[in-house]
Amino acid sequence: MYNEVINKNRKSWDSMADTWFGATALPVYGCLAPTETELKLFPDLDGKKVLDIGCGSGHSLKWCGDNGASELWGIDLSPK
Repeated sequence: MYNEVINKNRKSWDSMADTWFGATALPVYGCLAPTETELKLFPDLDGKKVLDIGCGSGHSLKWCGDNGASELWGIDLSPK
């Protein structure tokens, strides 16, 4: 059952990946939501290592790198 759910989820993201490419990536949290620039939820990233689980296109990881993170790691269910 678990593998069936994972495979179904992966197929859905594979089919929608192009639609979500770069959408709602940091510093944006979502439609009409305050941004990271306003909320300041992240600590100072200078020299920090960042792991993004469910990183999608990696756009949020790029933002982390642009804001001083020294090492970036990302993993996502979909290869797209």
